[in-house]
Amino acid sequence: MLLAVVVALAGWFAVSALKAKTEVQAAVQSATTLSGQVANGDMNGAKASIGAFGEHIDATYRQTSNLAWMAATLIPYYGDDVRAVRDVVSILHDVSANALPDLTQAAGELDPTTIGIADGTIRLGGMQQAAGRLTSANTVIADAADRFRQIGGTHIGRLTDMISQAQTRFDQLASLTDIVTRAANVLPSMLGLAGGDGTTDGSAAGGSTRTYLVLVQNNSELRATGGIAGSWGTLTVSDGHVSISDFTSTSQQWDEPIADLTPDEKTLFGTKMAFFQQDVNFTPDFPRSAQIATVMWQRLSGQSVDGVISVDPVFLQNLLGAVGGMTLPDGTVLDGGTTAQILLNQTYFDKTSQDEQNAFFTDTASSVFDHIVASTGGDNTALVKALVKSVTDGHAYVWSAHEDEQTQIADTAISGALETDPARPVTGVYLNDGTMGKMDWYLDRTITAAYDKTYPNGAKRYTVTVTLTNTLDPVTAANLPELIRGYEDGDTSRPRHGEIDTVIHAYAPAGGRLADWTMTGSGIGDGQFDAITTHEGLTVGSKNVILEPGESMTLTFHVITSAEGGDSEMILRTTPQSK
Repeated sequence: MLLAVVVALAGWFAVSALKAKTEVQAAVQSATTLSGQVANGDMNGAKASIGAFGEHIDATYRQTSNLAWMAATLIPYYGDDVRAVRDVVSILHDVSANALPDLTQAAGELDPTTIGIADGTIRLGGMQQAAGRLTSANTVIADAADRFRQIGGTHIGRLTDMISQAQTRFDQLASLTDIVTRAANVLPSMLGLAGGDGTTDGSAAGGSTRTYLVLVQNNSELRATGGIAGSWGTLTVSDGHVSISDFTSTSQQWDEPIADLTPDEKTLFGTKMAFFQQDVNFTPDFPRSAQIATVMWQRLSGQSVDGVISVDPVFLQNLLGAVGGMTLPDGTVLDGGTTAQILLNQTYFDKTSQDEQNAFFTDTASSVFDHIVASTGGDNTALVKALVKSVTDGHAYVWSAHEDEQTQIADTAISGALETDPARPVTGVYLNDGTMGKMDWYLDRTITAAYDKTYPNGAKRYTVTVTLTNTLDPVTAANLPELIRGYEDGDTSRPRHGEIDTVIHAYAPAGGRLADWTMTGSGIGDGQFDAITTHEGLTVGSKNVILEPGESMTLTFHVITSAEGGDSEMILRTTPQSK
Protein backbone atom coordinates (compact mmCIF):
# COMPACT_ATOMS: atom_id res chain seq x y z
CA MET A 1 0.00 0.00 0.00
CA LEU A 2 2.78 2.43 0.95
CA LEU A 3 4.61 1.60 -2.25
CA ALA A 4 1.49 2.35 -4.25
CA VAL A 5 1.15 5.75 -2.56
CA VAL A 6 4.80 6.59 -3.27
CA VAL A 7 4.44 5.56 -6.91
CA ALA A 8 1.26 7.60 -7.23
CA LEU A 9 2.93 10.67 -5.69
CA ALA A 10 5.92 10.24 -7.99
CA GLY A 11 3.67 10.02 -11.02
CA TRP A 12 1.65 13.02 -9.87
CA PHE A 13 4.83 15.01 -9.31
CA ALA A 14 6.21 14.09 -12.74
CA VAL A 15 3.05 15.24 -14.51
CA SER A 16 2.85 18.39 -12.39
CA ALA A 17 6.52 19.20 -13.00
CA LEU A 18 5.99 18.93 -16.75
CA LYS A 19 3.00 21.27 -16.58
CA ALA A 20 4.95 23.72 -14.40
CA LYS A 21 7.86 23.70 -16.84
CA THR A 22 5.53 24.48 -19.74
CA GLU A 23 3.90 27.35 -17.84
CA VAL A 24 7.27 28.84 -16.78
CA GLN A 25 8.56 28.72 -20.34
CA ALA A 26 5.42 30.51 -21.53
CA ALA A 27 5.82 33.13 -18.79
CA VAL A 28 9.45 33.76 -19.77
CA GLN A 29 8.37 34.19 -23.38
CA SER A 30 5.73 36.73 -22.32
CA ALA A 31 8.34 38.71 -20.39
CA THR A 32 10.67 38.64 -23.40
CA THR A 33 7.92 39.85 -25.71
CA LEU A 34 6.97 42.61 -23.27
CA SER A 35 10.33 44.39 -23.53
CA GLY A 36 10.09 44.61 -27.30
CA GLN A 37 6.49 45.81 -27.18
CA VAL A 38 7.33 48.66 -24.78
CA ALA A 39 10.32 49.64 -26.93
CA ASN A 40 8.05 49.77 -29.99
CA GLY A 41 5.28 51.69 -28.22
CA ASP A 42 2.79 48.80 -28.43
CA MET A 43 1.09 49.29 -25.06
CA ASN A 44 -1.96 47.21 -25.98
CA GLY A 45 0.37 44.33 -26.74
CA ALA A 46 2.28 45.06 -23.53
CA LYS A 47 -0.91 44.85 -21.48
CA ALA A 48 -1.70 41.52 -23.09
CA SER A 49 1.80 40.21 -22.34
CA ILE A 50 1.57 41.36 -18.73
CA GLY A 51 -1.73 39.53 -18.40
CA ALA A 52 -0.34 36.38 -20.02
CA PHE A 53 2.72 36.47 -17.75
CA GLY A 54 0.49 36.62 -14.69
CA GLU A 55 -1.76 33.80 -15.90
CA HIS A 56 1.18 31.48 -16.58
CA ILE A 57 2.83 32.26 -13.23
CA ASP A 58 -0.43 31.73 -11.34
CA ALA A 59 -0.86 28.37 -13.08
CA THR A 60 2.71 27.41 -12.16
CA TYR A 61 2.09 28.42 -8.55
CA ARG A 62 -0.96 26.18 -8.36
CA GLN A 63 1.10 23.24 -9.61
CA THR A 64 4.05 23.78 -7.26
CA SER A 65 1.80 24.28 -4.22
CA ASN A 66 0.24 20.83 -4.36
CA LEU A 67 0.95 17.88 -2.09
CA ALA A 68 3.28 16.15 -4.56
CA TRP A 69 5.68 19.11 -4.60
CA MET A 70 5.59 19.45 -0.83
CA ALA A 71 6.47 15.77 -0.50
CA ALA A 72 9.24 16.08 -3.09
CA THR A 73 11.06 18.66 -0.95
CA LEU A 74 11.73 15.84 1.57
CA ILE A 75 13.67 13.74 -0.93
CA PRO A 76 17.34 13.48 0.10
CA TYR A 77 19.76 15.49 -2.03
CA TYR A 78 17.25 16.53 -4.72
CA GLY A 79 14.78 18.01 -2.25
CA ASP A 80 16.84 21.22 -2.25
CA ASP A 81 16.35 21.48 -6.00
CA VAL A 82 12.59 21.19 -5.61
CA ARG A 83 12.66 23.90 -2.94
CA ALA A 84 14.66 26.15 -5.30
CA VAL A 85 11.99 25.80 -7.97
CA ARG A 86 9.21 26.50 -5.48
CA ASP A 87 11.10 29.58 -4.26
CA VAL A 88 11.36 30.90 -7.81
CA VAL A 89 7.67 30.36 -8.43
CA SER A 90 6.75 31.94 -5.09
CA ILE A 91 8.74 35.06 -5.97
CA LEU A 92 7.10 35.34 -9.36
CA HIS A 93 3.65 34.74 -7.87
CA ASP A 94 4.27 37.64 -5.48
CA VAL A 95 5.00 39.81 -8.51
CA SER A 96 1.87 38.55 -10.24
CA ALA A 97 -0.34 39.33 -7.25
CA ASN A 98 1.20 42.59 -6.04
CA ALA A 99 2.88 44.27 -9.01
CA LEU A 100 1.11 43.25 -12.19
CA PRO A 101 -2.23 44.94 -11.40
CA ASP A 102 -0.47 48.31 -11.02
CA LEU A 103 1.73 47.61 -14.02
CA THR A 104 -1.30 46.77 -16.16
CA GLN A 105 -3.06 50.02 -15.23
CA ALA A 106 0.12 52.01 -15.84
CA ALA A 107 0.47 50.42 -19.27
CA GLY A 108 -3.03 51.62 -20.07
CA GLU A 109 -2.10 55.18 -19.09
CA LEU A 110 1.17 55.33 -21.01
CA ASP A 111 1.37 56.01 -24.73
CA PRO A 112 5.03 55.91 -25.86
CA THR A 113 4.02 56.83 -29.41
CA THR A 114 3.22 60.35 -28.18
CA ILE A 115 6.48 60.76 -26.23
CA GLY A 116 8.67 63.20 -28.10
CA ILE A 117 8.93 66.74 -29.42
CA ALA A 118 6.42 68.46 -31.65
CA ASP A 119 6.20 72.16 -32.50
CA GLY A 120 8.75 73.01 -29.83
CA THR A 121 6.92 71.17 -27.06
CA ILE A 122 8.02 68.06 -25.20
CA ARG A 123 5.26 65.55 -24.45
CA LEU A 124 5.62 62.63 -22.06
CA GLY A 125 2.76 60.40 -23.12
CA GLY A 126 1.02 60.08 -19.74
CA MET A 127 4.11 59.50 -17.58
CA GLN A 128 2.90 61.74 -14.76
CA GLN A 129 -0.44 59.96 -14.60
CA ALA A 130 1.26 56.56 -14.45
CA ALA A 131 4.06 57.52 -12.03
CA GLY A 132 2.32 56.41 -8.82
CA ARG A 133 1.34 52.96 -10.08
CA LEU A 134 4.74 52.47 -11.69
CA THR A 135 6.43 53.30 -8.40
CA SER A 136 4.30 50.78 -6.50
CA ALA A 137 4.94 48.04 -9.04
CA ASN A 138 8.64 48.85 -9.25
CA THR A 139 9.08 48.48 -5.48
CA VAL A 140 7.66 44.94 -5.58
CA ILE A 141 9.61 43.96 -8.69
CA ALA A 142 12.92 45.32 -7.37
CA ASP A 143 12.48 43.37 -4.13
CA ALA A 144 11.64 40.25 -6.11
CA ALA A 145 14.74 40.68 -8.27
CA ASP A 146 16.92 40.86 -5.14
CA ARG A 147 15.33 37.68 -3.76
CA PHE A 148 15.67 35.97 -7.14
CA ARG A 149 19.42 36.61 -7.17
CA GLN A 150 19.81 34.82 -3.84
CA ILE A 151 18.69 31.52 -5.35
CA GLY A 152 21.78 29.48 -6.18
CA GLY A 153 22.44 26.53 -8.43
CA THR A 154 20.93 23.06 -8.22
CA HIS A 155 22.23 19.51 -8.59
CA ILE A 156 20.71 19.27 -12.05
CA GLY A 157 22.51 21.18 -14.78
CA ARG A 158 19.48 21.73 -17.01
CA LEU A 159 17.44 22.98 -14.05
CA THR A 160 20.21 25.38 -13.03
CA ASP A 161 20.33 26.70 -16.60
CA MET A 162 16.56 27.20 -16.65
CA ILE A 163 16.64 29.13 -13.36
CA SER A 164 19.56 31.21 -14.61
CA GLN A 165 17.71 32.05 -17.83
CA ALA A 166 14.62 33.00 -15.84
CA GLN A 167 16.76 35.23 -13.60
CA THR A 168 18.24 36.95 -16.64
CA ARG A 169 14.82 37.58 -18.18
CA PHE A 170 13.42 38.82 -14.89
CA ASP A 171 16.39 41.16 -14.41
CA GLN A 172 15.64 42.61 -17.84
CA LEU A 173 12.01 43.15 -16.85
CA ALA A 174 13.08 44.70 -13.54
CA SER A 175 15.55 46.99 -15.31
CA LEU A 176 12.93 48.12 -17.83
CA THR A 177 10.38 48.82 -15.08
CA ASP A 178 12.96 50.72 -13.04
CA ILE A 179 14.02 52.93 -15.95
CA VAL A 180 10.44 53.79 -16.91
CA THR A 181 9.56 54.47 -13.25
CA ARG A 182 12.50 56.80 -12.75
CA ALA A 183 11.67 58.64 -15.96
CA ALA A 184 8.03 59.03 -14.92
CA ASN A 185 9.06 60.45 -11.55
CA VAL A 186 11.82 62.81 -12.64
CA LEU A 187 11.10 64.04 -16.18
CA PRO A 188 7.95 66.09 -15.45
CA SER A 189 9.73 68.28 -12.90
CA MET A 190 12.91 68.53 -14.96
CA LEU A 191 10.84 69.73 -17.91
CA GLY A 192 8.77 72.17 -15.86
CA LEU A 193 5.54 70.38 -16.73
CA ALA A 194 2.38 71.21 -14.81
CA GLY A 195 -0.20 68.92 -16.44
CA GLY A 196 -1.12 65.79 -14.53
CA ASP A 197 -0.88 63.65 -17.65
CA GLY A 198 2.50 64.85 -18.84
CA THR A 199 1.07 67.12 -21.53
CA THR A 200 0.66 70.86 -21.79
CA ASP A 201 -2.21 72.92 -23.08
CA GLY A 202 0.09 75.39 -24.80
CA SER A 203 0.52 77.88 -21.96
CA ALA A 204 3.13 78.06 -19.22
CA ALA A 205 0.52 78.71 -16.56
CA GLY A 206 0.99 76.45 -13.59
CA GLY A 207 4.27 75.10 -14.91
CA SER A 208 7.80 76.17 -14.11
CA THR A 209 10.89 77.21 -16.00
CA ARG A 210 14.11 75.22 -16.05
CA THR A 211 17.40 76.23 -17.67
CA TYR A 212 20.14 73.75 -18.47
CA LEU A 213 23.70 74.27 -19.57
CA VAL A 214 24.35 72.20 -22.71
CA LEU A 215 27.86 70.98 -23.51
CA VAL A 216 28.51 69.69 -27.03
CA GLN A 217 31.53 67.41 -26.94
CA ASN A 218 33.95 67.05 -29.84
CA ASN A 219 35.01 63.38 -29.99
CA SER A 220 37.84 64.03 -32.44
CA GLU A 221 39.82 65.27 -29.42
CA LEU A 222 39.08 62.69 -26.75
CA ARG A 223 38.12 63.28 -23.18
CA ALA A 224 37.00 60.57 -20.76
CA THR A 225 33.27 61.17 -21.34
CA GLY A 226 33.59 61.73 -25.08
CA GLY A 227 35.55 64.74 -26.28
CA ILE A 228 36.48 68.29 -25.44
CA ALA A 229 33.49 70.39 -24.42
CA GLY A 230 33.82 72.49 -27.56
CA SER A 231 30.52 74.41 -27.56
CA TRP A 232 28.39 75.66 -24.68
CA GLY A 233 24.84 76.99 -24.73
CA THR A 234 21.61 76.80 -22.76
CA LEU A 235 18.31 75.01 -23.14
CA THR A 236 15.28 76.50 -21.39
CA VAL A 237 12.05 74.59 -20.78
CA SER A 238 8.83 76.26 -19.61
CA ASP A 239 5.92 73.87 -19.08
CA GLY A 240 7.30 71.67 -21.84
CA HIS A 241 8.07 74.48 -24.30
CA VAL A 242 11.73 74.40 -25.36
CA SER A 243 13.96 77.28 -26.43
CA ILE A 244 17.65 77.13 -27.34
CA SER A 245 20.23 79.87 -26.87
CA ASP A 246 23.08 80.55 -29.25
CA PHE A 247 26.09 78.35 -28.61
CA THR A 248 29.57 79.74 -28.06
CA SER A 249 33.01 78.21 -28.47
CA THR A 250 35.01 77.44 -25.34
CA SER A 251 38.29 79.28 -25.13
CA GLN A 252 38.14 80.68 -21.60
CA GLN A 253 41.08 80.07 -19.30
CA TRP A 254 41.10 81.28 -15.72
CA ASP A 255 44.14 82.46 -13.76
CA GLU A 256 42.87 80.81 -10.60
CA PRO A 257 41.27 77.37 -10.31
CA ILE A 258 37.48 77.35 -10.57
CA ALA A 259 37.24 74.29 -8.30
CA ASP A 260 39.33 72.63 -5.63
CA LEU A 261 40.50 69.40 -7.18
CA THR A 262 41.09 66.33 -5.04
CA PRO A 263 44.57 64.79 -4.79
CA ASP A 264 43.27 61.84 -6.85
CA GLU A 265 42.08 64.16 -9.62
CA LYS A 266 45.37 66.06 -9.73
CA THR A 267 47.35 62.83 -9.93
CA LEU A 268 45.25 61.39 -12.74
CA PHE A 269 44.26 64.42 -14.79
CA GLY A 270 46.49 67.32 -13.78
CA THR A 271 44.88 70.66 -13.02
CA LYS A 272 43.53 71.76 -16.42
CA MET A 273 39.96 70.71 -15.65
CA ALA A 274 39.82 73.48 -13.04
CA PHE A 275 41.16 76.17 -15.42
CA PHE A 276 40.02 75.41 -19.00
CA GLN A 277 36.43 75.23 -20.26
CA GLN A 278 37.28 72.53 -22.79
CA ASP A 279 38.84 70.27 -20.19
CA VAL A 280 36.12 69.92 -17.54
CA ASN A 281 35.59 66.30 -18.61
CA PHE A 282 39.08 64.87 -18.21
CA THR A 283 37.36 62.92 -15.42
CA PRO A 284 35.00 60.07 -16.36
CA ASP A 285 32.75 61.11 -13.45
CA PHE A 286 30.23 63.29 -15.31
CA PRO A 287 28.49 64.73 -12.21
CA ARG A 288 31.87 66.14 -11.18
CA SER A 289 32.43 67.63 -14.65
CA ALA A 290 28.94 69.13 -14.56
CA GLN A 291 29.46 70.75 -11.18
CA ILE A 292 32.69 72.40 -12.34
CA ALA A 293 31.02 73.50 -15.59
CA THR A 294 28.14 75.18 -13.73
CA VAL A 295 30.61 77.29 -11.74
CA MET A 296 32.47 78.25 -14.91
CA TRP A 297 29.20 79.19 -16.64
CA GLN A 298 28.10 81.30 -13.70
CA ARG A 299 31.43 83.14 -13.81
CA LEU A 300 31.12 83.72 -17.55
CA SER A 301 27.43 84.62 -17.84
CA GLY A 302 26.21 85.36 -14.32
CA GLN A 303 23.54 82.71 -14.91
CA SER A 304 22.72 79.86 -12.55
CA VAL A 305 21.39 76.68 -14.14
CA ASP A 306 19.22 73.77 -13.04
CA GLY A 307 21.51 71.15 -14.48
CA VAL A 308 23.89 70.17 -17.25
CA ILE A 309 23.24 68.17 -20.42
CA SER A 310 26.14 66.78 -22.42
CA VAL A 311 25.80 65.48 -25.98
CA ASP A 312 28.09 64.86 -28.95
CA PRO A 313 27.81 64.75 -32.76
CA VAL A 314 26.86 61.06 -32.68
CA PHE A 315 23.88 62.00 -30.48
CA LEU A 316 22.90 64.71 -32.95
CA GLN A 317 23.26 62.23 -35.81
CA ASN A 318 21.06 59.68 -34.07
CA LEU A 319 18.31 62.24 -33.50
CA LEU A 320 18.49 63.57 -37.05
CA GLY A 321 18.04 59.99 -38.19
CA ALA A 322 14.74 59.97 -36.30
CA VAL A 323 13.33 63.43 -37.10
CA GLY A 324 14.82 63.90 -40.56
CA GLY A 325 17.90 65.63 -41.93
CA MET A 326 18.52 69.32 -42.53
CA THR A 327 20.48 71.66 -44.77
CA LEU A 328 22.69 74.34 -43.21
CA PRO A 329 22.85 77.88 -44.67
CA ASP A 330 26.14 77.04 -46.44
CA GLY A 331 24.53 74.05 -48.18
CA THR A 332 25.97 71.36 -45.91
CA VAL A 333 23.52 68.47 -45.50
CA LEU A 334 23.34 66.81 -42.09
CA ASP A 335 21.39 63.60 -41.60
CA GLY A 336 21.36 60.30 -39.77
CA GLY A 337 24.46 59.06 -41.58
CA THR A 338 26.74 62.06 -42.19
CA THR A 339 26.60 64.37 -39.19
CA ALA A 340 29.42 62.88 -37.11
CA GLN A 341 31.85 62.68 -40.05
CA ILE A 342 31.15 66.26 -41.11
CA LEU A 343 31.43 67.79 -37.63
CA LEU A 344 34.32 65.68 -36.39
CA ASN A 345 36.47 65.53 -39.52
CA GLN A 346 35.32 67.09 -42.78
CA THR A 347 34.94 70.59 -41.38
CA TYR A 348 38.67 70.74 -40.63
CA PHE A 349 39.37 70.35 -44.35
CA ASP A 350 36.64 72.77 -45.45
CA LYS A 351 37.33 75.53 -42.90
CA THR A 352 40.89 76.79 -43.01
CA SER A 353 41.12 78.71 -39.74
CA GLN A 354 40.35 77.80 -36.15
CA ASP A 355 37.93 80.72 -35.90
CA GLU A 356 35.99 79.42 -38.91
CA GLN A 357 35.92 75.92 -37.47
CA ASN A 358 34.75 77.10 -34.06
CA ALA A 359 32.03 79.23 -35.64
CA PHE A 360 30.83 76.34 -37.81
CA PHE A 361 30.72 73.93 -34.87
CA THR A 362 28.82 76.31 -32.57
CA ASP A 363 26.41 77.56 -35.27
CA THR A 364 25.70 73.99 -36.32
CA ALA A 365 24.99 72.91 -32.75
CA SER A 366 22.39 75.67 -32.41
CA SER A 367 20.85 74.91 -35.81
CA VAL A 368 20.57 71.18 -35.19
CA PHE A 369 18.91 71.68 -31.80
CA ASP A 370 16.48 74.20 -33.31
CA HIS A 371 15.65 71.75 -36.09
CA ILE A 372 15.02 68.88 -33.68
CA VAL A 373 12.90 70.98 -31.34
CA ALA A 374 10.83 72.42 -34.19
CA SER A 375 10.31 69.08 -35.91
CA THR A 376 6.74 68.01 -36.59
CA GLY A 377 5.19 64.85 -37.89
CA GLY A 378 8.24 62.76 -37.06
CA ASP A 379 8.33 59.21 -35.79
CA ASN A 380 8.14 59.58 -32.00
CA THR A 381 8.94 55.91 -31.45
CA ALA A 382 12.08 56.29 -33.58
CA LEU A 383 13.01 59.41 -31.60
CA VAL A 384 12.69 57.58 -28.28
CA LYS A 385 14.77 54.71 -29.64
CA ALA A 386 17.43 57.16 -30.81
CA LEU A 387 17.54 58.76 -27.36
CA VAL A 388 17.80 55.38 -25.64
CA LYS A 389 20.58 54.23 -27.97
CA SER A 390 22.49 57.47 -27.44
CA VAL A 391 22.31 57.13 -23.67
CA THR A 392 23.20 53.43 -23.75
CA ASP A 393 26.25 54.12 -25.92
CA GLY A 394 27.45 57.03 -23.77
CA HIS A 395 26.66 59.88 -26.16
CA ALA A 396 24.39 61.76 -23.73
CA TYR A 397 24.65 62.56 -20.02
CA VAL A 398 22.48 64.57 -17.65
CA TRP A 399 23.16 66.04 -14.21
CA SER A 400 20.53 67.85 -12.13
CA ALA A 401 21.35 70.54 -9.61
CA HIS A 402 18.21 69.49 -7.73
CA GLU A 403 19.19 66.82 -5.22
CA ASP A 404 15.93 64.86 -5.34
CA GLU A 405 16.14 64.57 -9.13
CA GLN A 406 19.83 63.69 -9.12
CA THR A 407 19.10 60.91 -6.64
CA GLN A 408 16.65 59.40 -9.15
CA ILE A 409 19.16 59.37 -12.01
CA ALA A 410 22.42 58.89 -10.08
CA ASP A 411 22.83 55.16 -10.70
CA THR A 412 21.50 55.10 -14.27
CA ALA A 413 23.48 55.21 -17.50
CA ILE A 414 22.47 58.79 -18.25
CA SER A 415 24.19 60.10 -15.11
CA GLY A 416 27.67 59.11 -16.25
CA ALA A 417 28.71 58.69 -12.62
CA LEU A 418 31.50 56.46 -11.39
CA GLU A 419 30.08 53.33 -9.79
CA THR A 420 31.44 52.99 -6.24
CA ASP A 421 29.09 50.24 -4.98
CA PRO A 422 30.86 46.84 -4.82
CA ALA A 423 27.50 45.14 -5.38
CA ARG A 424 27.34 46.72 -8.87
CA PRO A 425 30.62 45.77 -10.60
CA VAL A 426 31.68 48.17 -13.34
CA THR A 427 35.05 48.20 -15.07
CA GLY A 428 35.99 51.41 -16.88
CA VAL A 429 38.34 52.13 -19.76
CA TYR A 430 38.58 55.85 -20.45
CA LEU A 431 40.75 57.76 -22.91
CA ASN A 432 42.11 61.30 -22.79
CA ASP A 433 43.86 62.89 -25.77
CA GLY A 434 47.29 64.46 -25.48
CA THR A 435 47.79 65.29 -29.16
CA MET A 436 46.06 68.66 -28.88
CA GLY A 437 44.66 68.23 -32.38
CA LYS A 438 41.70 66.44 -33.95
CA MET A 439 43.43 63.11 -34.62
CA ASP A 440 41.11 60.83 -32.70
CA TRP A 441 38.85 60.46 -35.73
CA TYR A 442 41.66 58.22 -37.00
CA LEU A 443 42.08 56.26 -33.76
CA ASP A 444 40.45 52.85 -34.05
CA ARG A 445 39.39 51.49 -30.67
CA THR A 446 38.31 47.98 -29.75
CA ILE A 447 37.52 47.35 -26.09
CA THR A 448 36.03 44.07 -24.88
CA ALA A 449 35.47 42.17 -21.64
CA ALA A 450 35.05 38.41 -21.19
CA TYR A 451 34.12 36.37 -18.13
CA ASP A 452 36.84 33.96 -16.96
CA LYS A 453 35.81 32.27 -13.73
CA THR A 454 34.16 32.57 -10.32
CA TYR A 455 36.16 32.11 -7.12
CA PRO A 456 34.84 30.16 -4.11
CA ASN A 457 34.00 33.41 -2.28
CA GLY A 458 31.82 34.58 -5.19
CA ALA A 459 34.27 37.08 -6.69
CA LYS A 460 34.63 36.88 -10.48
CA ARG A 461 37.54 37.38 -12.85
CA TYR A 462 37.22 39.02 -16.25
CA THR A 463 39.67 39.64 -19.07
CA VAL A 464 39.55 43.15 -20.55
CA THR A 465 41.27 43.79 -23.88
CA VAL A 466 41.99 47.27 -25.24
CA THR A 467 43.40 47.68 -28.75
CA LEU A 468 44.25 51.11 -30.17
CA THR A 469 45.33 51.64 -33.78
CA ASN A 470 46.45 54.75 -35.61
CA THR A 471 44.71 54.03 -38.92
CA LEU A 472 46.61 56.64 -40.96
CA ASP A 473 49.51 55.97 -43.29
CA PRO A 474 52.53 58.34 -43.09
CA VAL A 475 51.87 60.05 -46.45
CA THR A 476 48.22 60.82 -45.67
CA ALA A 477 49.14 61.95 -42.17
CA ALA A 478 51.77 64.39 -43.44
CA ASN A 479 49.19 66.07 -45.68
CA LEU A 480 46.55 66.62 -43.01
CA PRO A 481 45.80 70.19 -41.94
CA GLU A 482 47.90 71.25 -38.97
CA LEU A 483 44.80 71.82 -36.85
CA ILE A 484 44.02 68.12 -37.22
CA ARG A 485 47.57 66.93 -36.60
CA GLY A 486 47.97 69.14 -33.54
CA TYR A 487 51.01 70.75 -32.05
CA GLU A 488 53.68 69.52 -29.69
CA ASP A 489 53.04 70.99 -26.25
CA GLY A 490 50.55 73.37 -27.86
CA ASP A 491 53.37 75.22 -29.66
CA THR A 492 52.02 76.28 -33.10
CA SER A 493 55.57 76.42 -34.44
CA ARG A 494 55.92 72.67 -33.85
CA PRO A 495 53.16 70.83 -35.75
CA ARG A 496 52.95 67.09 -35.24
CA HIS A 497 53.44 64.62 -38.09
CA GLY A 498 50.52 62.24 -37.58
CA GLU A 499 51.15 60.58 -34.24
CA ILE A 500 48.27 60.11 -31.78
CA ASP A 501 48.99 60.72 -28.10
CA THR A 502 46.52 58.97 -25.77
CA VAL A 503 46.29 58.38 -22.04
CA ILE A 504 44.47 55.16 -21.09
CA HIS A 505 42.81 54.96 -17.67
CA ALA A 506 41.82 51.41 -16.61
CA TYR A 507 39.41 51.38 -13.65
CA ALA A 508 38.86 48.27 -11.53
CA PRO A 509 35.34 47.58 -10.17
CA ALA A 510 34.48 48.94 -6.72
CA GLY A 511 35.87 46.65 -4.04
CA GLY A 512 37.81 44.76 -6.71
CA ARG A 513 41.28 45.08 -8.17
CA LEU A 514 43.50 45.03 -11.22
CA ALA A 515 44.99 41.55 -10.94
CA ASP A 516 47.61 41.64 -13.71
CA TRP A 517 48.23 43.11 -17.14
CA THR A 518 50.30 42.84 -20.30
CA MET A 519 50.97 45.31 -23.10
CA THR A 520 52.08 44.49 -26.62
CA GLY A 521 52.71 46.47 -29.79
CA SER A 522 53.98 50.00 -30.29
CA GLY A 523 54.32 52.98 -27.97
CA ILE A 524 54.14 50.97 -24.73
CA GLY A 525 57.57 51.75 -23.28
CA ASP A 526 58.35 49.28 -20.52
CA GLY A 527 54.94 47.64 -20.86
CA GLN A 528 53.83 48.74 -17.40
CA PHE A 529 51.29 51.28 -16.22
CA ASP A 530 52.87 54.70 -15.73
CA ALA A 531 50.98 54.99 -12.46
CA ILE A 532 48.57 52.99 -10.33
CA THR A 533 46.49 55.12 -8.03
CA THR A 534 42.90 55.53 -6.83
CA HIS A 535 39.93 57.68 -7.79
CA GLU A 536 36.88 57.81 -5.55
CA GLY A 537 38.16 54.61 -3.94
CA LEU A 538 38.53 52.80 -7.28
CA THR A 539 41.90 51.38 -8.34
CA VAL A 540 43.13 52.97 -11.59
CA GLY A 541 46.03 52.08 -13.86
CA SER A 542 47.13 54.84 -16.27
CA LYS A 543 49.27 54.53 -19.40
CA ASN A 544 50.38 57.19 -21.90
CA VAL A 545 50.73 55.74 -25.40
CA ILE A 546 51.96 57.50 -28.55
CA LEU A 547 51.16 55.71 -31.82
CA GLU A 548 52.80 56.70 -35.08
CA PRO A 549 50.80 56.30 -38.33
CA GLY A 550 49.99 52.63 -38.90
CA GLU A 551 51.01 51.55 -35.39
CA SER A 552 48.88 49.60 -32.93
CA MET A 553 49.01 48.50 -29.30
CA THR A 554 47.05 46.13 -27.09
CA LEU A 555 46.53 46.28 -23.35
CA THR A 556 45.15 43.13 -21.73
CA PHE A 557 44.31 43.15 -18.06
CA HIS A 558 42.40 41.00 -15.59
CA VAL A 559 40.02 42.47 -13.04
CA ILE A 560 38.59 40.69 -10.04
CA THR A 561 35.23 41.90 -8.79
CA SER A 562 34.14 42.12 -5.18
CA ALA A 563 32.39 39.08 -3.74
CA GLU A 564 29.56 41.51 -2.90
CA GLY A 565 28.73 41.56 -6.60
CA GLY A 566 27.14 38.13 -6.27
CA ASP A 567 25.64 36.93 -9.53
CA SER A 568 25.62 40.43 -11.06
CA GLU A 569 27.40 40.51 -14.39
CA MET A 570 30.18 43.04 -14.68
CA ILE A 571 29.44 46.07 -16.86
CA LEU A 572 32.13 47.54 -19.11
CA ARG A 573 31.90 51.32 -19.45
CA THR A 574 34.16 53.13 -21.91
CA THR A 575 34.74 56.46 -23.57
CA PRO A 576 32.10 56.49 -26.34
CA GLN A 577 33.06 55.81 -29.93
CA SER A 578 33.28 58.65 -32.46
CA LYS A 579 31.56 56.88 -35.35
